[in-house]
Amino acid sequence: MKLNADIIYHNLKEVLNVEIHGMCETGLSLYRPEFYLDRTSRFLENHVYVCSADHLPDAPVIEDNVLLICLGEAPQLEFFARHCGILSVSGREDIFRVFNIVQSIFNKYEAWEAELSQILRRNASLQELLESSRRIFDNPMLLIGADFSYLAYTEDDYLQNKLGIRLDGPTFDPDLMDAFLSLHELATDIKEPLLLSLMGRNTLSVNLFDVDDFLGCITVFGEYREFRSSDIQLCQFFAENIRQAFLLKPHLAGDRSALRNSLLHVISGQPLTQEQRGVIRRHADCGTAVCAVFRPAADTRPLPSGYVSSLIEQQFKDSLAFEYDGAVTAVIPAEDAGEQLMSLLRKLRLVCGISRPYTDLYESAYAYFQASSALNTGTGIDPDGSAYRFEDYILPLLIRNATADIPARYFYTGGLSRLAAHDSSSPVSYIDTLRVYLDCNMSIAETARQMHLHRSSLIDRLERITQILDCDLTDPGTRLTLQIVLFADILSDPE
Repeated sequence: MKLNADIIYHNLKEVLNVEIHGMCETGLSLYRPEFYLDRTSRFLENHVYVCSADHLPDAPVIEDNVLLICLGEAPQLEFFARHCGILSVSGREDIFRVFNIVQSIFNKYEAWEAELSQILRRNASLQELLESSRRIFDNPMLLIGADFSYLAYTEDDYLQNKLGIRLDGPTFDPDLMDAFLSLHELATDIKEPLLLSLMGRNTLSVNLFDVDDFLGCITVFGEYREFRSSDIQLCQFFAENIRQAFLLKPHLAGDRSALRNSLLHVISGQPLTQEQRGVIRRHADCGTAVCAVFRPAADTRPLPSGYVSSLIEQQFKDSLAFEYDGAVTAVIPAEDAGEQLMSLLRKLRLVCGISRPYTDLYESAYAYFQASSALNTGTGIDPDGSAYRFEDYILPLLIRNATADIPARYFYTGGLSRLAAHDSSSPVSYIDTLRVYLDCNMSIAETARQMHLHRSSLIDRLERITQILDCDLTDPGTRLTLQIVLFADILSDPE
């Protein structure tokens, strides 16, 4: 395994008096050490030389990423420091002892690399991979999956007692996840290592990907020793081994994963393979379900979709949840879409749209349209709500689709335009009065009650309204037209 100057420096520092300076690169690219031979003037790229300072040449040729482990001082070191990295060992040290210490450092990391490789070949155990790496990072480690479930960890007492992580549950509880996100700012699309503060402690995290698909995250907690710059490269190297374990052992896949993927194809309108059709047939007897589409409530920190999906499947037996089009889509048993669902929405600070019940999984595409449409329409009409059922928003959906977002005033009849002209210069709104009157099925008593008007005052106002309208309100078609246009007016300007 190749190392870098920082790794060698910190390991040497444990047994020798050593200082680091010069031009040191961060990549894991340095070969095992070799003795510097007198009269050699070329220093090769990515090579480590153990040498005495007074033996160094005055006019060397130094290639890229050279590291000198140098005993003593000499004037020519000033030139070398401008072109390569230098680890200066002070004191009366034997050059052969220093050389053997550097060799032992390489032995340590190559043994780790070999152990990781052996675990991958044997059983790709995530827990064994973490345990074998504990001595490299000297700190507790936690591996979470794409759904933020606990996959492996070291020092469970530390995680539970110091950080409050309850490892007896399948995943983070929502409050801890909110703290994790607010402090850690973990984003599942970031591919660079993250050195951040988590719950009062420094952490180093690396996200795992299969191409662009998020697989999970490995986090090292800086509890027992401070992080070194080289920990970033070592954690990236380790993360690649974890990624290989995921690919070698997709232990969380199986039939449920295949069913999620099949439903995603149904919802998105993609053609199904023969295997996917078989998966849906095997689950055709799923009972009555609803489709629900979840989004964070307004002014709420969004939780990772994988985490939300995991909690939904934990909360509702026989449910399936996955990310689609920037939201979490779930198929849940219809009998659970009541108070149990409302409790989850409050707990996770989510809003959702809910389809009508259905029994055929092939209808999931229609159900998704109903749920997502109800969510989009419902949050516009009632932003303080949490669960928006399709049946409650059919009329506004129909109107919005019919008007194609054209302002409602363009659909005004001549009579409605004259009423609007009246309202523009009067404190009394004839249009509002007409709207309430029609909504009350033209009941004088109910309209007067809702508008807090005396019956005779309302009758006088309605007479003026009908004169201005110049139409027959007893005609069902006329009434329906007016009601639709007036309702569209509310939708276009809910304030």
